[in-house]
Amino acid sequence: IIKHDQSITERILRVANSPYFGHSGKIVSIEQAVMFLGYDLVKGICLGATTFKLLDKTKLSNVSNLWKHSYEVAIIAANLADHISNVDRAVTFVSGLLHDIGRVVFLCIDKEQYLNLIYNEDLLSKERSVFGIDHTIAGEEFLKSANLNEEIVVAVGCHHRPSTAGTFKETASVVAIAEGLSRMYFPRFEDDGYWSDELEAVLLEFRLDEEKLNRTKEQSLAEALEMDALLTL
Repeated sequence: IIKHDQSITERILRVANSPYFGHSGKIVSIEQAVMFLGYDLVKGICLGATTFKLLDKTKLSNVSNLWKHSYEVAIIAANLADHISNVDRAVTFVSGLLHDIGRVVFLCIDKEQYLNLIYNEDLLSKERSVFGIDHTIAGEEFLKSANLNEEIVVAVGCHHRPSTAGTFKETASVVAIAEGLSRMYFPRFEDDGYWSDELEAVLLEFRLDEEKLNRTKEQSLAEALEMDALLTL
């Protein structure tokens, strides 16, 4: 399917050949990109970009900002993963990239209704009152149907409740921390990540001290500029 969509093909090759992913100028086919980047990363980028792009045709600035928020969280999550053992950088990147895909699902179902909720501080409970579930569950079910890696599916489904992620608690926690930090690094009205005592406890558990967080911030701010060129809708 990717091969038959020129815009997706170009985007994946651009990503694969970027300095961010460390293989500048040598990837010339989708097959090579999958071998180098991995199936989950290629599928995650395709799924995220195409889903957001469908909505972007409505010319909503909210959609563009929500996509930016998604890849900013992905960048932060990947940089945090470098400081934590037993957490995979690529998996956390894809989990961060797709963490709010459930919000796009709600926009597809009822755009006007969801836009009335999107800036609400108590977003999860408002979503449940309107749609019966919140965006974490909507995203989890959507990604299950797309046959993504279980770790990514669970991390997305638990990114506001990482302690419930079971075997994948560490990955979900990294995404949760990344979203909380994104509110400080890249403040946007579309953010829905809030700092909490649970996240503070996870920082201590992962031994993410001030020096590591400062390094993560510096890397993430610099890399976001590159990611803008690669992933902007």
